[in-house]
Amino acid sequence: MKDLIADNDKKLKNLVMNYIAGWGAFVVTGLVLYSLMLGSVLPKNPDVHLHEIATADIQSPIDAIDTQATEAKKQEAIVSTPSAYTYDKNKGLMQVEKVGDLFDTIASVKKDMNINVDTSPTNVSAAIQKIADGTDTSQDQGLSDRTLRTLVIASDHDLQVAEDITSTSIYEAMNAKVGWNDLEKAQSKAAANLPSSVLNDQMRTALTEVLRDYITANYTFDATATKRNKQEAASSVDNIVIHQGEVIVHKGELVTNDMIRQLKLVGLLDNHFNIIPFIGLFLFTAFITTVFWYEYYRFNKDRKNHSIKYLYIFTIIFLCAAALIKICSYLRLTEITGLSYIVPIAVAPLLLRSLLSEQAAIVSAVLLSLIGSVIFGISTKVAIFDAPMAIYLLFSALSGAIVFRGNSYRPKIFQTGSIVALVNATCVLALLMFQNTPFTATSFGMNLGFSALSGFLAVILANGVLPLFETGFSILTPIRLIELSNPNQPLLRKILLEAPGTYHHSVMVANLAERACEVIGANGLLARVAAYYHDIGKTKRPKFFVENQLDGVNPHEKISPQLSRTIIAAHPYDGADLLRAAGMPKEIVAIAEQHHGTTLIRYFYAKACEMATQSVPESEFRYPGPKVQTREAAVVELADSVEAAVRSMKKPTPGKVQNLIHSIFSDRLSDGQFDECDITLKELKLVVKSIDETLRGVYHSRIEYPNEIKMKMNKVNEK
Repeated sequence: MKDLIADNDKKLKNLVMNYIAGWGAFVVTGLVLYSLMLGSVLPKNPDVHLHEIATADIQSPIDAIDTQATEAKKQEAIVSTPSAYTYDKNKGLMQVEKVGDLFDTIASVKKDMNINVDTSPTNVSAAIQKIADGTDTSQDQGLSDRTLRTLVIASDHDLQVAEDITSTSIYEAMNAKVGWNDLEKAQSKAAANLPSSVLNDQMRTALTEVLRDYITANYTFDATATKRNKQEAASSVDNIVIHQGEVIVHKGELVTNDMIRQLKLVGLLDNHFNIIPFIGLFLFTAFITTVFWYEYYRFNKDRKNHSIKYLYIFTIIFLCAAALIKICSYLRLTEITGLSYIVPIAVAPLLLRSLLSEQAAIVSAVLLSLIGSVIFGISTKVAIFDAPMAIYLLFSALSGAIVFRGNSYRPKIFQTGSIVALVNATCVLALLMFQNTPFTATSFGMNLGFSALSGFLAVILANGVLPLFETGFSILTPIRLIELSNPNQPLLRKILLEAPGTYHHSVMVANLAERACEVIGANGLLARVAAYYHDIGKTKRPKFFVENQLDGVNPHEKISPQLSRTIIAAHPYDGADLLRAAGMPKEIVAIAEQHHGTTLIRYFYAKACEMATQSVPESEFRYPGPKVQTREAAVVELADSVEAAVRSMKKPTPGKVQNLIHSIFSDRLSDGQFDECDITLKELKLVVKSIDETLRGVYHSRIEYPNEIKMKMNKVNEK
């Protein structure tokens, strides 16, 4: 009961610690990323003063509409748009009709009142008044009494001539376009053309006044059309935009008021604190951190033994890569062409691909490219995001995640580095062509050279840093497994020297297990290396195991079955203790401890039953366990049992071997030895088939050579 309580307390403590550590890593990741990208939202106020010489080019960090310049351009368009005028072709005829009415009225009054040259002034005045009253008041003739008197006292012939001349002059004058600016000129011209041969001076003077009153403008200003035209001209003016990256102030120029105004417009001289960009960066960082956390959760979800160390590894690699991007962003300050492309961003995906998984490497590549676009955007002092650099970082990092296969060997410097370098150089070449900017052969070569160098630097760094993570976090990588499979490893030499039979048994089990694991998609390299070490516990008492009894002496014949059981059952746990003491990976320790599960030690159980006077419980002759927890452990258990059984067979044949394998498989399956691992029945059948095929290659029928046939014939003849 106390052990159960202690175990529960330990589990609860580990759960709490993992929870705290997880959230701690989450917060630390967010804070570090926020600090690395903080420069993107800090004010980029340049050192510039009015009427002073600019010491550097100042570029706009954003796209901004220059409303003042746009409005000035619209006003210029309005002013330059001419006014609209309307030409009334019928205006001349209308004025001729009106002047005809005037002369008709004069003739009618003159006839009614019998006015002639001898008429008294009183009657003439009355006639003038009557003419004024009978004339169309809508026309502001403004004819003087003198002019009307001249026309009234004129003879009927002279009046008719005057009417004809006036009508003709008005029609001719208004047959062309007459604007208000040209009106006085048209009136004067018409008056000057009055014929002096048929008109006396008084009549010419009177008709001149009539012409000035009746000749009017027929080409008049159209206010509605003018307003419409000016509005259309203003609306056709495009907004004047200060584009992102546009140089507002050139180095060496005198800073003018207009430059200061534009700098204020794009926010470069805005001294007011604005919290919105900081909130935006917080949301961006939260998104990056959330995706980062989700990828770790997805990676760790399906693992049998959860460990917080993988979060630490993921966090350290990710943050160090982000910091490396930040450091390399300062290389732009050197103004060396293309030097910033040397950033070895592919090192992070290479490490994550080797230590965690391919998907973790790909996700980190995408996230780091986003972070890099912000960090390099800071160094440009133009935009928050540097899109070309984001594309370069993305392809470079993805090449590191995809090209290197984490289940093989260490990243090969030349092979992997060449592929990453080729991807980097191709991406930079494409970006240079997209931007369509002029470049020299020197700058072109430097851009491609630094980007290619980045690939080799990434692989060199990955190879140099990888052992630190393997050792510091006890990570079982393919590289570590290959190193552990070296026969010169102290524990393997211990097995070879102290228990040679066990060593050769382990090598055979390793061959069977590796091939079977590869068939079902399990980690064949782990199974092979674990098989090498799975019986290391037998070195504690090697002579008690039949494969090491080379002299034919069996110590078990002199001791009780119960003691034999204790010795035999102890070797998985003795081996686990030896492996732990040597600092071996826990995966190998677990397979060594689990490779017999809770199976029955049949030989000594049967022997005990023969010697006992009462029934012997099976539980006393079973291994304490635990049962196998992984597919690799299940395969090693089957391979170990089959190899030991086949080794003990006399004259094994393929048929006998196959039957034995199926018998052992059925026994383990019915005994529930695979109940606690995630291997399926289909996979177990594939394992059995693979082991059978491998052993067929070992115990195949051998051709008898002539010397052997001759020896057999001699033995027959001797009989």
